[in-house]
Amino acid sequence: MFDDKFFDDWLDSQAQKVMEKVATGEGIAPEQMMILMLKAQTNHFAHLDIDLRNEIKLLREDMDKRFEQIQIEAVKRFEQVDKRFEQMQIESAKRFEQVDKRFEQLTSRLDHFMMWSFATTISVGGMIVAAIKFL
Repeated sequence: MFDDKFFDDWLDSQAQKVMEKVATGEGIAPEQMMILMLKAQTNHFAHLDIDLRNEIKLLREDMDKRFEQIQIEAVKRFEQVDKRFEQMQIESAKRFEQVDKRFEQLTSRLDHFMMWSFATTISVGGMIVAAIKFL
């Protein structure tokens, strides 16, 4: 919409004319003083723009460094969590093996008890049958 280059060229030429008048000692009109003020403001804005861009660039660099540090810390924490998870898996496997061994022992004891119980029942039954036949 508005060409900055055109405006800057016009303002530079007008400011140069006013400065030539000031250099020769001539007086300047309020309109000409306004041109010098406008030129000073545009220069000030240009410097502020440069400073602001540099500040934003530094802030971005600082933010990038902080994000990298956070990412490195997050990776370390995830690795620690992964190690802990692996340890828990190993411990769980060991506990499962212990439970499995205890289950096998219990099953074996139950099998022996059932055999003993069956043998005792057969023996007692045999004695009762023998005693009935004998009497």
